[in-house]
This record gives sequence, C-alpha cells and structure tokens, in this order.
Amino acid sequence: MVQREPEQFQELAVPVSPTHVQASTPEQVLSINESIHLSAALVSHIAEESNIRVLLIKGPAATLVGARLQRPSCDLDVLVDRPGMTLLLNELERKGWEPRIHRVSEAFPDHSKTLLHPRWPSDIDVHWRFPGFYADESTVFELLWQSRQSVELGGRPAWTLSSNDALLVTLLHALRGPASGVLEGDIAFCREKICISPKEHFDRASELGALGPLSPVFASIPETSVLDFREPPLDWVLRTTAQRSATLRLFHLIEIPWHRKPAALLHALFPSRDSIGWHDLRLRHTNIWQQFPHRVHRLWRSLSDSLQILKEVREIRSRIQK
Repeated sequence: MVQREPEQFQELAVPVSPTHVQASTPEQVLSINESIHLSAALVSHIAEESNIRVLLIKGPAATLVGARLQRPSCDLDVLVDRPGMTLLLNELERKGWEPRIHRVSEAFPDHSKTLLHPRWPSDIDVHWRFPGFYADESTVFELLWQSRQSVELGGRPAWTLSSNDALLVTLLHALRGPASGVLEGDIAFCREKICISPKEHFDRASELGALGPLSPVFASIPETSVLDFREPPLDWVLRTTAQRSATLRLFHLIEIPWHRKPAALLHALFPSRDSIGWHDLRLRHTNIWQQFPHRVHRLWRSLSDSLQILKEVREIRSRIQK
C-alpha cells in the first residue's frame, strides 16, 4: 500500500493555510507566522517519513518550551544530525525549496544552509552545527537529542530542545548581536532563568563546549563567577565582532597566504552571481548589466563603512592575540 503525504504537503508550489481552506486565487499568500508553522510541520513530516533526526531550534519552538520571550519570528531554524542532512536538503528541494547560495566563501565559517521558496515568505535555515556549541559536532547533537522534548507546530508534533538547552541557544544567539534592543531583552530573560540554578546551566554549557561564548553571563553570576572559563574560539570572535560581511572578507584577505590573496581579492571586488543573489534569488537569473547597480551598491556600501570595517578588523586581531 502506497502511503500518501498529508494534504498540506501534497502541493507545495501553492502553500495553504493551517485550516486547509482552498485559495481564492492562484497566488495565495501566507503570513509569516503561518509560513513558519507550516514549514515546521513540513520538516517534521519529512524527518519522520525519512527517519532523519531533526530538532527545531529558536523561534516559536523555544517560546513553547519557555526559553524565549513571545515575539514574531522571521524564519524557521532546525538542527539536523549530519548523516541525514543531505537527505533532508534533497527532500526540501524536491518540494520547491531552493538554496540561497551554492558556494560559501572561506571568509564565512560554514554552519548552515538557508532554503527559500518563491511562494513562502519565510526561510528555512538547516543547521548541522550551532555557533557557540564547540564540542565535537556529533557529541553536541547526541547530547541535545537525548534531552529533546515534543511540541506541536503547524498541527503536528515535532522534536525540539529541552527547556534548558533551548535557553542556552537563545542566549548564544542574543550574545552574537547584543546591540539590538530585542536581543538585550533575551539576554536579560535568559540570565534571570539561569540564576535559578546557575551551576546546572554552567555544567551543561561545559558539556556542549559553550563556556567560552557564555563566559560574560556566567562571570556576572556570583555562584559561577569563580569557576574556570575557556577562551572563545576564533569562530566566535568573528561572529561577535564583525557586524558587516565586508569585515569578514577583509580579515580573511589579511590572514590567508600571499599566493591566495589575488583570487580572494578578485572575488571580493567581483562577487559571483550567487553572492549577488544572496538576498534576492531573482538576481541569479539576470545578466551582468542587470546586476551592475547591485554590484555598485555593494561596493559603495563597503567603501562608506570602511572606517568601521577597519576598526572591527583591528578589534578581531587584538582579541585573538590576547
């Protein structure tokens, strides 16, 4: 007997609402919230059917387990066990989801792949590792998987992180960009939760290799401030210091051997079609003259921010030389 997919996943080219109401026009538009909930249900369905281990992280799943303040999300983030990653990506692409970029520059530490669908307003970020957890990749996933719990999104059950693990993920994400008011609120929210049992969270962060990135929080709590911390790795320093992609490109250009600098400089000045189409997939299918205004804008933005970019590069170098 052939097993059929649930109704909401049979026609992914035209997304439907959670209530399965027929669209009144060929171009039915989902709200961001509907899109995220349905994409969570889609990923969970693929994971179950294909026997892939996938965890929902951040976003509404974190809110459901009490690890994040209630607020709208912009995309769906999932963490997949590395052996099942290719199968999950292939299944999503088969249903119309397209990778944002096919080749990632060496200047950008690779940890996830972003998928977009032309008729869905939210992205799906498929992570095989989460920045901030620096223990062995497979060890991290096993630890998170062993403590997982179930939530319901998009009308079907899905696996997500435990409340304590989700709290660490929320905090790590917030510490990567604390200049935002929303993220400052997340830091305060997480710190208050951690203060209830700081040693328990400290030990869990140690297991996951997150003590370096989380040291500012644990150092501010009396019970854990006297404990030993690790220095955060270069990956974390880059993520928390470089507020612009041009900073990463310049740092990468400085650090690589001389014989590789010409090719890296050429790529920075004349980025690939995929790089130009990072935020807008339509630009991938345009010719060089149609892309020209976007290339000029990118170069002008980097020149305008040059002083701040140099400042960030100096800060990165000073942090890693300590």
